[in-house]
Amino acid sequence: MERPAIPDPIIVSLTGGKEPLKVHADRLASPTDLRQTKVDEFIAARSLKPKSEQAYRRDLQNFTDWTQQAWANVTRRQVAQFKQYLLQERKLAPNSVNRILRTVKTFYRWMLESEYISRDPTTAVKQEKVPEAQSQELEDEEVEQIYVAISKVSCDPVRDRALFSVLLHGLRAEEAINLNFEDYDGLQVLIREAKHDSTGEVPLTQQARTDLNAYIQQRQAEIEAMG
Repeated sequence: MERPAIPDPIIVSLTGGKEPLKVHADRLASPTDLRQTKVDEFIAARSLKPKSEQAYRRDLQNFTDWTQQAWANVTRRQVAQFKQYLLQERKLAPNSVNRILRTVKTFYRWMLESEYISRDPTTAVKQEKVPEAQSQELEDEEVEQIYVAISKVSCDPVRDRALFSVLLHGLRAEEAINLNFEDYDGLQVLIREAKHDSTGEVPLTQQARTDLNAYIQQRQAEIEAMG
């Protein structure tokens, strides 16, 4: 007895007769960069103004674009190599390199304080030297008269002397008021909300550095006394 013939298979389209669905690689969502979550947390912890936030994110983006290493795996050597990359390949000015490095250092200090890492790979990397700045065009006698007036009438002469010394470098009042301690590296100040929506670095004279250091020491002593 012959077996009945097996009918040909019927192919049923699941797309209603349309072309088969295709998945394009460029439409797939890229995996989330876990490093960005730490950047977001760092930014949120600082309560920054929009322009300052943009400046921080832009500086950190320079680093994450350069290396795919997880934050905890970055070595001191890699941070040093990143600095050379900014100087030699990107050909950025020393002030711009210092600004980016300062942001990366601030971020890693926060990571260490938050106990996300056990070591800070940025501590051994030094900033680039910048030319000594010149104060604004005021006569020495005029400047001295203002310093004397500050010492006589100010309720906080150390603070006001430091502020005046910084203002002598051409900063706007708003730029000086918005400065944080971390924006000063011992040689210059970083203006995160400079003119034309940009950031800028202002090298300080020796006198300004002396006055600013005195104010920082005073503030640290006040904070310790309160704690």
